[in-house]
Amino acid sequence: MKLTIFSRLIIGFLAIFILTMAMTIYTITQLRQLEKATRSILITDNRLIDFEQKLSDGLLSMMRYEKKFIIIPDNRIYNHFLLAKDDFNNNLREIMSITDTPVAGKLLTILNENSQHYQSLFDEEADYIQSGQPYPVNQYKQEKEFAINGMMEALKKLRNYYQKNTYDKIKKLSMVEANTIKVAILMGTGFFIFGIMISIFITINITRPLSIIKKRTREIANGNFRNDLTLSSPPEIRELTDAFNSMCTKLGEIDQMKSDFFSLMSHELRTPLTTIKESTNLFIEVLNEGEAIDKEKRLLTIINEECNRLINLVNSLLDLSKMEAGMIIYNFTQADLASLIGKVAYEMEPLAKTKNIMLETKIHYSLPLIKADCERILQVMRNLIGNALKFTPNGGNVQVIAQPNEHSLMVSVVDTGIGISENELSIIFDKYKQARLGNPSKIMGSGLGLYIVKQIINAHGGQVWAESTLGKGSIFTFFLPF
Repeated sequence: MKLTIFSRLIIGFLAIFILTMAMTIYTITQLRQLEKATRSILITDNRLIDFEQKLSDGLLSMMRYEKKFIIIPDNRIYNHFLLAKDDFNNNLREIMSITDTPVAGKLLTILNENSQHYQSLFDEEADYIQSGQPYPVNQYKQEKEFAINGMMEALKKLRNYYQKNTYDKIKKLSMVEANTIKVAILMGTGFFIFGIMISIFITINITRPLSIIKKRTREIANGNFRNDLTLSSPPEIRELTDAFNSMCTKLGEIDQMKSDFFSLMSHELRTPLTTIKESTNLFIEVLNEGEAIDKEKRLLTIINEECNRLINLVNSLLDLSKMEAGMIIYNFTQADLASLIGKVAYEMEPLAKTKNIMLETKIHYSLPLIKADCERILQVMRNLIGNALKFTPNGGNVQVIAQPNEHSLMVSVVDTGIGISENELSIIFDKYKQARLGNPSKIMGSGLGLYIVKQIINAHGGQVWAESTLGKGSIFTFFLPF
């Protein structure tokens, strides 16, 4: 079962959504770790370091007042010591309440034991000093120094532990941040690549068949109505393909009907027109023998010319219908192109003299023979030279140039006529198309002559084209292979 374009888009968006949610959850988890580590550093570790500093300061204050009291046994100094002792004990209790690691707890316990021992020793020593009783001074001094050393060592280890713990947390914070950035970059790159792949996949599934349909549409514009378009695509494109093939079938049927109509009408029209022409010719001969008036002769001459034009039009339509139906038969033989050009030039000489146009041929002295249908090539030459004479004003020039060119013969019909605009050059070889000239009412035609010329030249394996400049004339050129 083929998925529709909409279904493929939904699947692609769901995949991107799932990946985005996974990345979002991972990022939120990492950010929470960052927040937790940051909070721990900013709140807990900073408070612990602050309390450790207060304990150090409190210990130094107790030591300073203790030494002063021993030298000067003044109750005010002893009271200062007691205040320092209370601050120290309060800070110690506070730091012990917020410490959450066994190592720090053990160090604080050692600090507490040594501080209690130190404070009790000094209290006893102060009682001896105030009562004036003798006591073992050196023993108390040594024990106090031992307790102070223990307290200072514990504070030093505690400070190092807090610093190391803070450094480890900062390092972990940096690692979490680096990992988060790395994963974000990797997942972002993955999303980007995945999105491009999905876009390319969907685009190919849509644009590839549309490009094929576009190409076939151009073929239809050129008259090719084949209905064999097959595309392996989503259902929407397949339905479009079926509709396209159905349209081609209908267009082919209509085109065939048109060709059949032209063929039938050409045959039906040519017979009565030929009869009218022959009757008119006989009538003109009778009038010439008698004493007919000029007005009657002129009217019959006009009727005769119009009959010729209608016969030419019917012949063109008949040729067109045969070409489109593939029924035209070419009789290829070894032909002398120079003699064919000379024959047409001789036929066109009276028309050229009537318009006072110089018609000349420039044929290379050693033209090789070519394989061609002589009657069709004569038709081409008559059409091109006839057009040149038709569109060249009185007193102009028309040249027919023939020369070999590598593996082909090239023939050019050059005139000094009214010329064709650049925009019109692209349509003059199309069916029923004529260039819009300065005064079209004076020059009439079916628009089939150049189209038939192109079909005949293409059937001979050649090519025909035109070059022109408005007001200066035109050059119609074709080549035929040897």
